[in-house]
Amino acid sequence: MLRQSILIAVFCTLAISWPVAQSRPELIGAAKEITARDQVEEWLTYYYQHPRPDLLVSALRFMSKDGWLQKSDAQAPLVAFLSRVFIANPDRLKGWAADVANDSEDEKVTVATALWMVDGDKSQEVLGAITRDGPATFQVKVKSLQANRPPDLLKDEINSPQFLDALWGAFFATGNERYVQRLISALPMLDAEGDVMKMLIGGAAQWSLTSNAVQHPKVMEICEAELRILPEDQKPELTKIIKSAREKSAHEERK
Repeated sequence: MLRQSILIAVFCTLAISWPVAQSRPELIGAAKEITARDQVEEWLTYYYQHPRPDLLVSALRFMSKDGWLQKSDAQAPLVAFLSRVFIANPDRLKGWAADVANDSEDEKVTVATALWMVDGDKSQEVLGAITRDGPATFQVKVKSLQANRPPDLLKDEINSPQFLDALWGAFFATGNERYVQRLISALPMLDAEGDVMKMLIGGAAQWSLTSNAVQHPKVMEICEAELRILPEDQKPELTKIIKSAREKSAHEERK
């Protein structure tokens, strides 16, 4: 009963904040800016397949107007996503910072948090510049960030469902298999009897891997590759995920 109640809670607390659907690259293929929700969802969820860094500022502006940036559950995946786009485009950082300098505070805070998460010399230089020129409330928020070490998604302990969300955000930006491998590494937490948080994390990993394996062939490929090398005692849960994702995919194809 406890495990069932934990898994129900996962569906209520998992913070992947943009819907995952089949890719429709035509939505942004020739777009000069993002002006609609389905465009921003495509840009975020399938960026690794067809990266468009030139749409970043218009995406942020749309998300601000649409209320995305005010949602606390959107922060972990979105900031992780942006941080990886920043890492891949260091020469654009100053331009992007200048573009949002006069925009809403939620945009500036989102950009600042992603820059802090990059934790590189160029990103910190840009972060310092936008902080000095920002209003007092913004400066306080940035100083609060800088009082802490940014998370290392590939090394730090997975200690919350939000950490899993950040891993998905980083994967959507890069397609890097290591982020999915880390999600798979959280599955044994499902059996952490007596530790509610670990069971919650394990359930979130299970649900999100199944969902994304349906929508992203690359996630399915990574799961299948990991299954071949996992210790025998860790294979059953991933086997269930792969089977469930295949069944869901077949069901979708029959519709």
